Amino acid sequence: MNAGFFPLAYVYAIVTPTITINGRPDRRPWGTYVYDVPVGEYEVAVSYPWVFAPECGKNQVRFSLGEGEIRTVTYQAGMIRFLPGKITLS
Repeated sequence: MNAGFFPLAYVYAIVTPTITINGRPDRRPWGTYVYDVPVGEYEVAVSYPWVFAPECGKNQVRFSLGEGEIRTVTYQAGMIRFLPGKITLS
């Protein structure tokens, strides 16, 4: 899982994003993380808090994970805070 923002949008550095996997939130600083999860169906969402908006920039992706598979979810916060960020799966 990679969660980041465009370097010139340095104001994002003051907030901590929330990575939610199948409804279970995990607040972590912007960066790269490894989640060891079992085979199954997953919904991964990323958002960050902003003034009066606890899930600003929220976007999500759904995928299946098979035995031995490794998936990388990448989230990039947008330049406009109240629009969904870009999320990709590879």
